[in-house]
Amino acid sequence: MLINWFTVFAQVLNFLILVALLQWFLYQPILKVMQKRQTLIAERWQEAERLQAEAQQALATYR
Repeated sequence: MLINWFTVFAQVLNFLILVALLQWFLYQPILKVMQKRQTLIAERWQEAERLQAEAQQALATYR
């Protein structure tokens, strides 16, 4: 069986184009959304820690 090298190179090129397009249109937007969610979670965590510290201070005051 003979190997058609033009077809092999065309398939490799198509695969590389597919990977580039997926990274541009799919992977990057997903990373952006993940970063936004991580920032939001970090902000909520800091707020919860602040509220917990206030509650501990209020508890100490009432004791």
